Amino acid sequence: MSTITVFHIQKGRLVRMPDPGAFGRGDCYLVDAGLKIYLWIGPKSTADEKFLTAASAVMSDADREGKGDIDRIEGGNEPEEFKALFDDFRLTDEDTEGILKKVHLETHEYKLWRVHREGDETFFAEVPMNKDSLKTDDVFILDTWDDIFVWRGKGASAREKFDGNILARRYDAERAGVQDIELIEEGEESEEFLKAFP
Repeated sequence: MSTITVFHIQKGRLVRMPDPGAFGRGDCYLVDAGLKIYLWIGPKSTADEKFLTAASAVMSDADREGKGDIDRIEGGNEPEEFKALFDDFRLTDEDTEGILKKVHLETHEYKLWRVHREGDETFFAEVPMNKDSLKTDDVFILDTWDDIFVWRGKGASAREKFDGNILARRYDAERAGVQDIELIEEGEESEEFLKAFP
């Protein structure tokens, strides 16, 4: 059997699971089985967890130059071939708090997310909603509810810019809204973008 790596979405990060057979109903997981990538979606998981799992799978597939096969698994309806990957497959009641808080959906609160690479991994995390958060060596996604901006620092890597675009599109898809996605290069900020900050 090929080596299986399981990652758990925990507050915007992909965390490698030491016990790869346990799946929490309130969470989402990315199962890397070489050329096969599984998205395991917990029946009680939140929209942001689903979105991050899907985005992570797209990134993993990009690392394989598009040769990976991505399968979505609905928790509780696992095919036998998936269960067979694990010595001790089981469901638990684990649930990690989501990062897209319900208050955001109710009040349309603005959000700023940082996209950055560490080694060979991309991380996506919320940062304070102010201009000081914008760092030249990273990419940032600004969600103003009606629009989604991707701010690309001059020192950001090509991969960070690519992943930022992927994440913005996935973010937009999960929200199922009518948001526009606008690319902003550092030093060329639009008035609309700047007005979003306090």
